[in-house]
Amino acid sequence: MAAVDEAPSSGGDEEEHVTGEFDFDEVNLEPTERVEVDGDNVDESWEVGDDILDVAQLEIDTENFGELRLTETAITKVQAGLKLLIETVGSVEAAGDAIYSTLFEAAPSLQSLFKTPRAVQGMKFAMSIANIVAKLRQPDEVKTIVDQLSFQHITTEVTIPRIEVFRDALLELFASELGDDVFTDDIRVNLARIFHYMGGAFIYVRNNYWTRLQLVNQCWALAHKQEEGAQGFEGDGDEGGEQSPKKGSEKSEKAEKSPNKSGKGFCCWRKKEEETEQSGHHQEGGNGASVAASMTASMEEGKGTKHSKMGGIGKNKVPTTFPEMFKFNATVMGYGHSEWMAPVLDVFDTMVVHATEPTRVMEEADVLSIVLSKVNMRGHQIEFLEFKAVLLASLRSLLPKTWNSECEVAWTWLWGSFERMLKANIGKPQVQQKALRKLYSTITEEQLEAVRTGIYKTFFEKCAQGQDYFKQSSTRLHFIADRMINFTQEIFKDPKGVMTDLSALGLRHVGYGIPTELFGPFVSAAIEQIREITKVPDQEEAFRWSIGLISRVLCRTITEGSTLVMRAINANCAKMLRKAVSIAPRGSRAECMLKIQVGTQSISPLLWSIQSGSLEAAEAILLDLLTIRADRDHYYYAMEALFIRHSDIVKRICTDGPDLLPTLFNGLIWRSRQAENGVRRVNYFIKYLIVDAKSGFSESFRDVVDNGDPAAACHPSVVLAADLVWSRLASYTFLTSKLWFLLNLLVFVITQAVLTDYSGEQSSAQILAVFIGRIFIYIFGMGQLILRHMYNFSKSCRAGDTRMIVCIPVPGYLFSFSECLSAFLCLTMVGMLAQEPLLHCLGKNLGDQQFSALSANCSTGLELTGSYATFAFLATLLYFLLLLELSVFSTKLSTFVLVCGRMVQEAAQYLFALTFVVITFACAIASSDVMNEQFMNIGPAMLNLSRIMLGMYSSDEYQYLELEPKLLMSISVFVICTTIFLFNLLIAQLNCAYMGIFKDMLGYARLNRGSVILENVSRSSKHRWTKFVESLQMDEKLEFNEGDIGLAGGIQVLESASANPVTSDSIKRYGGSTCPTAPWPETANEVDIEDKVDRLEKIIEKAVKRITKASNKSQSGSGASSMASGSSSGSSGGI
Repeated sequence: MAAVDEAPSSGGDEEEHVTGEFDFDEVNLEPTERVEVDGDNVDESWEVGDDILDVAQLEIDTENFGELRLTETAITKVQAGLKLLIETVGSVEAAGDAIYSTLFEAAPSLQSLFKTPRAVQGMKFAMSIANIVAKLRQPDEVKTIVDQLSFQHITTEVTIPRIEVFRDALLELFASELGDDVFTDDIRVNLARIFHYMGGAFIYVRNNYWTRLQLVNQCWALAHKQEEGAQGFEGDGDEGGEQSPKKGSEKSEKAEKSPNKSGKGFCCWRKKEEETEQSGHHQEGGNGASVAASMTASMEEGKGTKHSKMGGIGKNKVPTTFPEMFKFNATVMGYGHSEWMAPVLDVFDTMVVHATEPTRVMEEADVLSIVLSKVNMRGHQIEFLEFKAVLLASLRSLLPKTWNSECEVAWTWLWGSFERMLKANIGKPQVQQKALRKLYSTITEEQLEAVRTGIYKTFFEKCAQGQDYFKQSSTRLHFIADRMINFTQEIFKDPKGVMTDLSALGLRHVGYGIPTELFGPFVSAAIEQIREITKVPDQEEAFRWSIGLISRVLCRTITEGSTLVMRAINANCAKMLRKAVSIAPRGSRAECMLKIQVGTQSISPLLWSIQSGSLEAAEAILLDLLTIRADRDHYYYAMEALFIRHSDIVKRICTDGPDLLPTLFNGLIWRSRQAENGVRRVNYFIKYLIVDAKSGFSESFRDVVDNGDPAAACHPSVVLAADLVWSRLASYTFLTSKLWFLLNLLVFVITQAVLTDYSGEQSSAQILAVFIGRIFIYIFGMGQLILRHMYNFSKSCRAGDTRMIVCIPVPGYLFSFSECLSAFLCLTMVGMLAQEPLLHCLGKNLGDQQFSALSANCSTGLELTGSYATFAFLATLLYFLLLLELSVFSTKLSTFVLVCGRMVQEAAQYLFALTFVVITFACAIASSDVMNEQFMNIGPAMLNLSRIMLGMYSSDEYQYLELEPKLLMSISVFVICTTIFLFNLLIAQLNCAYMGIFKDMLGYARLNRGSVILENVSRSSKHRWTKFVESLQMDEKLEFNEGDIGLAGGIQVLESASANPVTSDSIKRYGGSTCPTAPWPETANEVDIEDKVDRLEKIIEKAVKRITKASNKSQSGSGASSMASGSSSGSSGGI
């Protein structure tokens, strides 16, 4: 019965796998000194002799749990028989495998109870039995071992028939291996006594200690002041939140007696003054009462915290929670500097909460033993009695009214069980770590490759079903094997970190839909491959222990995370998902679709459905989350929960499922069915499109802009959010930032276009004004541009943000249209400065009038005037092109500018074609024997052809063309190709392009404004941002209809009643109970249309089958009639 695994039904759709596992010290089967005790203290029911020689005469005592005492002769024979069995089969591992095989051959129905890998489970069978047999001369130690095994099997339904099956199978194994000559009747009977003792102890502990666990759970709930727990007793507490567990159990409903439902049977109390029901979420670890910071994670990563020494609490703070009280008492009792207590306290809450789940307790104990071993290696002595003393003192302090002798006994027993688990492994992790390190250091690359390949070969032989899940390439499979091997090493170095990684890995396997049944054969295959490359027992045992722990963690994570919602997502079935969430309590309905918590890790069903491509299920989740439901007391709308849980939900959808964006944004809008005075109320719940959970600017809006989808930018929800931010905040900041540019433009235009006179007829005042204006332009305009571009250039280079253009690296910021124009303007102004006539003429006419020195009438200035004017011309064009940025103030104007920009591309194609035609005809005409001087060479020919095309050719010049018919014919063809064909083609192309892009241009205009908003919101002061957020008043609840106060987090506007007609109320209202823990009732109006379609398809299939069957019968009937008529005519002919 050792180390039995069971998967009892939890009463729901999921199974809770319970695995009892325990590792013992190395077994010594040599004779040991017998312990003599006072006969008065011996339980007579187990003080046995050799008078019974038939196993059938033995009884299984389930009413007492004393000490097992055998005679010295019986002990010697039993130990010798077990030792001979091990020698016969070859090793303890082989003996365990033989026990495993014999048991399942004798009772195949028991196989479903064992979930641990065969290689691990068989070893535990053999070690457990061998350890008990080795300690037969110390009955008290035997009782302790069996008591510990009984605790591990407290949720397992051990029955007398199963004990007998187990006994008969093992006795048959001994008989077949040893033979009747060695395996005598007295050995058989005494082995049966041992098995009966173990089985009876299992039943006794299960029947009698179960109440202790219930009492522990009650005390623990009171210590944490939990108002509601899982299903179980309910009672009324006093004002202090305490109540005697004994009285509470008397007032409560009848407790669940079946241990199969143990994990859900916690007791809970409610305060007397509490009149209404409250829904709470019971998180693993209970109220977060943990000394070390709790480890948190998303779908993929988690971070652990290091343990520190036990410290006290603040001088002025009264300890009210268990961790605080524990630290306080530890300090008072002189144990405040015991470093090992911190990691124990860190996991103690989990171990207590899951005390009815032996597998989980053993898992935590195994990991904790690794941590404590590291503490022990640093020279810190571990005394578990100290923790027990502080534990009991803390509970007495927290529960002064309810603590009694029963509580003392229950907690002492529970801590004793925990202590034995920890002591069994203390010191072993160091030995196992050294053994694994030595094993891996001696493995060659060829052996490692053989292990990788052999694992999957053996696994597929053991479980062919696994081939359906391992579909990756061989390199990927080898990577998985290497990662598994690395985990077996890393778990000794960083147990907390590895546990976090394993939890995340297990949750990903939940999404993959991996059955936990595959882990057993896979682990067994890995152990067999390691056994082939090492003959050192310690190395194999270390690998077995570590990989067994890893597999248990993964199996538990997958089991706890495999909810109905995840199964529906794996099937990508919206119908299954709706049925899965229909049974969830209305108060936690959203949470089951947003978070599945397993230990310190969590996975989001919504994100997993998006990432895995199950978009049908993802859409169903979004629709359910963003549906407003209401009873008489509450409105339920998961918008806030969605954006708080996944602040990057818009980004995730844009990346992996852009088709879901309309579903998300539509769910943020509520429209009233009632219209008044031609308008209707519309509530836009766009709080988290504007602000985030910390009242900063929302990343969701940034994600919409970065996505660049014009359709999403035109959605009413996004439009309203953008307009609010733009009109009330960003427009002011944007306009303020452009004031300096507008001043520079004004000075430039006045200086270059108004005051400058290249004829030289300027007054002294004009000359002075031009000089001052140009100095302003060069210092403040050009200087600012140079500094800004130097900063951006260095920033892009340092960040590596460059792109190659014709083998030349170009900073990435220059690929922005406005930044590119600004860079060209900067270069143009540098050219203007280099060609500035005033600078070249300055000081050359000192003898002239007062302001002549500022004029540009020197010889050098006159030579530079032409080039300077060209640069000034280009700079003016660039300035005004940059002025187009102000078109963002008007969406229509911005749309027109963008349309013009897109049309430029079409015009560029036309110009390219036109240039090609001009060059072609110019070269052709110049190569012919024309005598007209305007077309004799290529250059003049191109110029005059361009004049003809643009209508600049005079009528007199056309007369000269008539003198040469060949030239006239060539010009005519040219005009047909350019003016008639290409020009009309350009018009048609522009028209079609305009029709194609105009529908998206409004969206691109809004995206352009969105980019400006993002840039300017970051420049706004914190005061202006806070004032803007407060002005929105999104924390105030909005009315749905008159007098119907609804939900907060939105903006209410009025729209035309004819804009978006609404025929039904989008809020689903329900009568009946308003309890948050009750699921939403199903109504006749919510009959799934898919069910109707399914029924219709079935009806059609049945009709088709009937029609086909009837037609077949008619054909067969007509065939028989024709045959009958044919035979009749044949008979007549015969006559």
